Amino acid sequence: MAKGAAPAPPLSGSGRIHVGPLKIITDGSLGTTTAWCCDAYPGGGHGRALVSAAALDDLMGRATAAGLGLTIHAIGDRACTQVLDAYERLGRGGRMEHAQLLRDEDLGRFAALGVTASVQPEHLVDDRESMALHWPGRDRRTFPFASLHASGAHLVLGSDAPVAPLDPWRWIEAAVLRAKPGERPWVSEERLPVAVALATSMRGPLRPGVGAIADLVLLDADPLRSDPEQLAETAVAATLLGGEPTHLDPALR
Repeated sequence: MAKGAAPAPPLSGSGRIHVGPLKIITDGSLGTTTAWCCDAYPGGGHGRALVSAAALDDLMGRATAAGLGLTIHAIGDRACTQVLDAYERLGRGGRMEHAQLLRDEDLGRFAALGVTASVQPEHLVDDRESMALHWPGRDRRTFPFASLHASGAHLVLGSDAPVAPLDPWRWIEAAVLRAKPGERPWVSEERLPVAVALATSMRGPLRPGVGAIADLVLLDADPLRSDPEQLAETAVAATLLGGEPTHLDPALR
């Protein structure tokens, strides 16, 4: 089977609502020490695997047969390896949600298998203390945004709302700074350039071309020229969806 999945069919005549993917949760979370990891936590245990390899293969195969996309939650490095192994056995791509801790040998597998790395940068700044406490000595392998991008992986940034606020400028700033303003970056070599953080937060190109669908966001400042520590303050002046205005800042009316 070819890598990737066919687009889900639209649910409305506008083409703006589509069938979503099947989501499978394979491990827990960092804060609860239930993310499934190769190395033991300081307090003992490796976290939890919530789905066996056989059950994961079955669920992914049934979703594929039904024409559904796949998006699979994996946070610990052991869970991430399990998910990549399952995609390799299945012979198609999909998404991995979170990918917070990765083994070095798994970085290149995302591009090779056609697996999108869907990550949430704001968790990085919220979880710094938890990472230092529960994953000591693994700083370099946590939230490896720049390494994933350099490997050719399809990197997608998001919020994980409602766990974190649905505000793209907050996650863009977190990806660029890997810290809250004024703090020391967490593994500074894994910061993303502003242009990359913007591009990986969008479905379309940064600058639309002739004939492109007019889904547009008009800003009050150029984020490529702004102070990176002020990215979260970026204001949206107006938005258009398919060329139709959907938002206009009252100050511009």
